[in-house]
Amino acid sequence: MYNDSYQMMNVKNLNAGYETENGYVPILNKINFSVKKNIILGIAGESGSGKSTLASVLYNSFKYPGKITGGDILFKGNNLFKMKANELRQIRGTQISFIPQAAMNALNPVKKIRLQFYDVMIAHNVHEDKFDEKISSILELVRLNKNVLDSFPHELSGGMKQRVVIAMSLLLSPEFIILDEPTTGLDVLVEHEILADIKKIQEKLGLTMIFISHDLSILFAMSDEIIMMYGGEIVESGTYADVLEHPAHPYTYQLMKSIPMIGHKLDRSMIIKGSTIDFTSRPEGCYFSPRCNFAEPECTGIHPELRAADNAYHFQRCRLYPSWAQRI
Repeated sequence: MYNDSYQMMNVKNLNAGYETENGYVPILNKINFSVKKNIILGIAGESGSGKSTLASVLYNSFKYPGKITGGDILFKGNNLFKMKANELRQIRGTQISFIPQAAMNALNPVKKIRLQFYDVMIAHNVHEDKFDEKISSILELVRLNKNVLDSFPHELSGGMKQRVVIAMSLLLSPEFIILDEPTTGLDVLVEHEILADIKKIQEKLGLTMIFISHDLSILFAMSDEIIMMYGGEIVESGTYADVLEHPAHPYTYQLMKSIPMIGHKLDRSMIIKGSTIDFTSRPEGCYFSPRCNFAEPECTGIHPELRAADNAYHFQRCRLYPSWAQRI
């Protein structure tokens, strides 16, 4: 029997990609993970690692030319891929919500914010008598003044627009929220404030979140568990402490060493050079090996599988582990 008190989502052997004029191009490769209830799961990786593709698949907004070729996504024990369209509409927004990149693109530019809030509630059959009460409580939660309701999106700052989008994602009291780089394009101070507010809201409401970012420093500040993605697959996963204190994959280690820190000299020898893989011609061996500081000839042969690292909850995809880590 499904234990709702423990896990919110299970992703099993997920494969997805895009149809192109030259044929199908696979992006996500055998993605497996679970999300425990009431935690923030961080998903990291540079641009082109498949993070946003994964986000749209998880929210079931992955449309043509996107194509899912295998796997299952279980939300509270129910397979999202086997639900009918009307069943999915009932849980999107009310149980699962999504906060995208670029808040301005998520808002209707010719409609005042108040009417956009109303549209969300009308679409989900919220009684009109509850509109203002719900909006007021949510605006207070995201620290927005009611004056924003009579504004058009272009009249608001970037930070205010992002708070409006966050408020809309919370309007129908979802349990699970997917955030796809929600602070992209914001200045550092505004970003810090919004991230702090997201964390407070998550803790206050007991939400479960997937937080996607290319910035490891943000994920370490926000997440309870972390997944590292490269080339459309998971290369490492574990608790915050596992990944931060004992990185088991060279990609994780080199990314961490590339983060500038006050009082520490940047180790430029660990900066990852080159570009991520070409999905139309994946290498036979480890996808990261052409850019890896620890690669050996054997890395270009058989593609490594995800396997346990130093405990039952910490996984990595490097054939050289733990020998590579003993060389640092």
